[in-house]
Amino acid sequence: MGFKVVEVVVWVLSFVIVSAFFGTIFLVIKGWVDGYMRAWEEQHLTNKILPGEENDDWANDPDVLDFLERADEQGPWDEQYDKSYTIGGLTADKDQGFKKFINKIEGGDSDNIDDEETK
Repeated sequence: MGFKVVEVVVWVLSFVIVSAFFGTIFLVIKGWVDGYMRAWEEQHLTNKILPGEENDDWANDPDVLDFLERADEQGPWDEQYDKSYTIGGLTADKDQGFKKFINKIEGGDSDNIDDEETK
């Protein structure tokens, strides 16, 4: 019976030593990661504008001003092709040829775009 008590004590001490070792390793790694994240935060997240704050630095940026000046200029193509036909900010097919094509594939009348509405 005395041998079993010694064996239990050895197991408990082994468990305590291994737990302390892994706990120490965990704390060292956690400290390293926290330090790295703190340095990253200071480098990348300082002086950032929070929601609700205003920052007009972009309005004085020379690159932004150059872009805005050239955005409204006509391109190197003819004036008739300068503007795209858009609906809701997305380019669209002005004569709705794609709708006619799909309608023709589905077996509808290719001249009548609104076959679905007439049924």
